[in-house]
Amino acid sequence: MKNKPYLSIRRLVFVLIVMQVGFLLLIGKLFKLQISNDATREETAERTWFSPRTATIKRGKILDRDGNILALSRHSLSVYADPQYLRDRPADVARKLAPVLELPASELLQKLDRRDKQFVWLKRDVDYERLDAIRSIEKDIRGIGHKVEQKRIYPKGSLASQVIGHINDQDMGEGIEFQYNNYLLSAKERHAAQRAAAARNEPIKLLTNGDSTHDYGYSVVLTIDEYIQDITEKELAAACKEWNAPRGTVIVMAARTAEILALASYPTYDLNAYTDSSEEAKRNLGVWFAYEPGSIFKIIASSAVLNEGIMTPESTVFCENGRYRLSNGRIIKDVSPKGWLTLNEVVQKSSNIGMIKIVEQLGHQAFGNYIEQYGFGKPTGVDLPYEHKGSLDAVQRWDTHSLGSVPFGQGIMVTPLQMLNALNTIANGGKLLHPHIVSEIRDSSGQIIKKTYPIEVRQVLKPQVAKQMTEILVGVVEEGSGRRARVEGYRVAGKTGTAQKAEKGGRGYLGKEIMSFMGFLPAENPMISIIVMLDEPTGARFSGRIVGPTFQKIATQTIQYLKQTEFLDPIHPQTPQSTPVVTGQPPQQNLAVKGEGL
Repeated sequence: MKNKPYLSIRRLVFVLIVMQVGFLLLIGKLFKLQISNDATREETAERTWFSPRTATIKRGKILDRDGNILALSRHSLSVYADPQYLRDRPADVARKLAPVLELPASELLQKLDRRDKQFVWLKRDVDYERLDAIRSIEKDIRGIGHKVEQKRIYPKGSLASQVIGHINDQDMGEGIEFQYNNYLLSAKERHAAQRAAAARNEPIKLLTNGDSTHDYGYSVVLTIDEYIQDITEKELAAACKEWNAPRGTVIVMAARTAEILALASYPTYDLNAYTDSSEEAKRNLGVWFAYEPGSIFKIIASSAVLNEGIMTPESTVFCENGRYRLSNGRIIKDVSPKGWLTLNEVVQKSSNIGMIKIVEQLGHQAFGNYIEQYGFGKPTGVDLPYEHKGSLDAVQRWDTHSLGSVPFGQGIMVTPLQMLNALNTIANGGKLLHPHIVSEIRDSSGQIIKKTYPIEVRQVLKPQVAKQMTEILVGVVEEGSGRRARVEGYRVAGKTGTAQKAEKGGRGYLGKEIMSFMGFLPAENPMISIIVMLDEPTGARFSGRIVGPTFQKIATQTIQYLKQTEFLDPIHPQTPQSTPVVTGQPPQQNLAVKGEGL
């Protein structure tokens, strides 16, 4: 019994010794793991920096129809530091880094001498060729590091900026970069997007299946022609400045295929500095801007009465000597008094009263049907984001006020692309085509993954009626209000239009106007269709004087270029296939692609 206290003390000492040994072993193990992990990280980092994978460009390119690069990714090198780790050596480090980063040592010292910071950027977007020099410094000075990131580059600056667009880190943006993001993503990014969507129990909306074995994004080939886009933007900007118009747009379309060869908006912006640009400059006015088109809309009722056999080009209407009272007491006036006019003359002289009389003969239900047949009131389905569908409220709720406005393009809302596509229907023998701006999707080896073909939506007019309308529109340019749009050596079919701008809330008109001209040429064998629209120009009264010359300049340069480059063959229609693309949510029958359905 006397030995029990002694035994208890021995047991306690033994337990303490075991615990101390275990604690020492644990410390040793942790130390070993730390050293091992540091070495592993350094070895991994070394492999990463010297791996050829660091030179991989992952996001796909955006190209024009001839393969000219409009957007690509390159690697951006950035250098950072941990000021707390550098301790007492910031001045020495600043002197060594200054020549490599091409910055004053004093500027670097201000960043390095921050004891309250554990991370500071020393310089972003360093020349990638300086990577080896930076690595050498990192070996000598702990606390200095670098990061290689992708940077999106737009070699042409502002060219086609609203078409190309951009995308931010929240996957929101504009243009092709946004609309075709899931094609431009690398294979790994596509897989990541699939997993993220699945984790959120959301439908997977990827446009590709992500099964690519390489890690490059697909390249998107546009129908845009770099040269035509350039001359279009320059002439549009010159016109807006000359006539003090705050905004405007021009669209050039290949008449036979509805490929968009140029789509320009003013004002514009440099894609390489999009964060510094105004939101207004980023708007693609050709598809986003909804406006009352004015007299260019007269092609709808004119072609409709011809197609229904109600009138011929020589049929006459009485234009009330320039003053016509509607049943609700409203008086409609023409610019100048006119008596009896043929249908041909009503269009050429742009008589509002004559057009009302034509719609009265046609009937508002048939008129509304043709408006819809031409594609108004819904998006065209062009493969660009944020397309406006316009508004046909005045047509759907037809009354006397509608009769006194819609026949000559007031009281309804359309987009420039909708209006041009309607004109192009006449250029195509009465066939409404589906407009598109992407030609192909290619993988990194250049293989075509998907190809867009021209697709007919519907036959709107009889071919002979389309020819009759063409001749009427040729008369507008040769004898009517569109004389300033004439192109030497070619017959141009076109129409002028001036629309008063309505106040918000429908309280009348502001006294400001939107002026347009649209046309196609050569009239007998159309190659291109063009629309020019300027918002609130000042300095002249009629659209023929303001926008007609801009059309003439763009059309002349474009047609000469097409002849020189033998551009006719590439825009001949090809046999479409039956599988539709749903990018931009076009109607199923409107677009065919080569490859699997989406």
